[in-house]
Amino acid sequence: VRAGDIGWAGQRVCSSPLLLRMSSMRNAVKRKTHKERSQPASRAKFGLLEKHKDYVLRARDFNLKKKRLQALAEKAAFRNPDEFYMKMQTTATKKGVHTNIGGDTLDNSTLALLRTQDIGYVSMKQKSEGNKIEKLNEQLHGISALAGLPRQNSHTLFFDSDDEEDMDDFDAATHFDTDPDLVGRAHNRQRREQLETEDPGKELPRRLRKKVDKAREAQYREVIQRVERKGKLDQAASGLQLQRDLMGKGKKFKVKGKDGDESGPTVYKWKQQRKK
Repeated sequence: VRAGDIGWAGQRVCSSPLLLRMSSMRNAVKRKTHKERSQPASRAKFGLLEKHKDYVLRARDFNLKKKRLQALAEKAAFRNPDEFYMKMQTTATKKGVHTNIGGDTLDNSTLALLRTQDIGYVSMKQKSEGNKIEKLNEQLHGISALAGLPRQNSHTLFFDSDDEEDMDDFDAATHFDTDPDLVGRAHNRQRREQLETEDPGKELPRRLRKKVDKAREAQYREVIQRVERKGKLDQAASGLQLQRDLMGKGKKFKVKGKDGDESGPTVYKWKQQRKK
C-alpha cells in the first residue's frame, strides 16, 4: 500500500495490481456447485421437493395477492357511503357481473347498429326483410300460427236464408266433404272420396319423409327468425328517428310513458311554437 492512497474517510485503500489480478484469477477457477437435494425415495409419495426458485415464485405470487387484498381493504375502508351517480338506477351486479336492470332496452347488437349505421341503411334492411318474409309466407302454409302472426286470410260462407237455426246446425266437415280432423287445414284438404281411394302404399319412404319434414322445419324457423329480426330493425329505426328529432330545434321535455305508464318506452314532447 502506498502512502498517498487514502480513502474518503481517512482509510487506506489497496491499489496493488497483484492483489487485483489474484481476485480475478479466483473467479476464473471453477468452484464446486452446491446443488439442492432431490426428494428422497422414502418420501416420493409426496411429489417433487420444492426448490429455492420454486419458493421464490410462490412467495412473489403470495405477496402480490396480499398487496391487492390490502389495497381493496383500504379502498373499502375509505368508501363514501353517500356516493351516488345516475347509472346506479339502471345497473346492478349479479354474482359479480354487471347487468342492466332498466326497462325495455335494446340489446348490444341493436345498440351497435344505432351508433354505426344511419336510418337510410336500416330502412333498406327493413324493406329487404319484409320482402323475404312475404315470399316465404307464400311458399309455406300455416306459417302464421307458428310465427305468432295474425291470420292473413279467412274463409267466408254465405247462406241464402236468414234462419239462425240453419247457421247453428252448420257442419264444416259435411260442407267441405272432408274428415273433421282436416277442417282446420288451409292446404291439402282432401275430400272423403280421395281419402277412401288413396293407396297407402304410395307413401314416401321414411328417410325421404324425414328429409322433407326437416327442410320444412328449417324454412319455418327461418321465417320466425326473420320476423324477430324485422322487429329489432323497426325498434332501431324508431330509435334513430328519435335521436334525429332530439337533435333538432325546439323546447322539449321527457315523459315517462303514455298515460302515466312508467314501464313503457320514454316519450318526448315538444312545446308548441307559433309559426311565422
